[in-house]
Amino acid sequence: MKKLPLLVAMLVSLLFASSAFAAGYGAAGCGWGGKVIGKNNDILAQVGAFSLNGFSSNNTFAMSSGTSGCGKSGLVTAESEQTLFVASNYDNLVKQMAAGEGEELMTLAGLLGCTAGKTGQFASFTQQNYGSILASAEATPSEILSALKQDMSRDPILSATCSKI
Repeated sequence: MKKLPLLVAMLVSLLFASSAFAAGYGAAGCGWGGKVIGKNNDILAQVGAFSLNGFSSNNTFAMSSGTSGCGKSGLVTAESEQTLFVASNYDNLVKQMAAGEGEELMTLAGLLGCTAGKTGQFASFTQQNYGSILASAEATPSEILSALKQDMSRDPILSATCSKI
């Protein structure tokens, strides 16, 4: 009877878990479980992958060794993390870039490696260059991020102070 609340808590946590750090394998992550289910993100597959990773303890080994779908430099590359963040926060980011301020915009500055003292300049930069960053209303998160990085690389201050562009 005590196992039911634990199972329910695990299922609920998987429903709300972010896939951002899962390297394309969903909430269960990489490891044998992630390799078995591939990119199948339905809840039952994720529970199965999570269980396989947990029972085999392969997930920890895979992350530290870079095997079973886990990258040696971490679960997600900086660029993948940036792209996932932009995709997950697209609507807010577009509005905040236009306004030149906002919480998600400051988080993106951090993901781009901008120093804390330059986040305000980054926000102003996105507002001033909004037209070239968001070239069309149908721009994808990848296109926006690419345009943003390209514009930032031409800015002498941001290119020197933002290490992940």
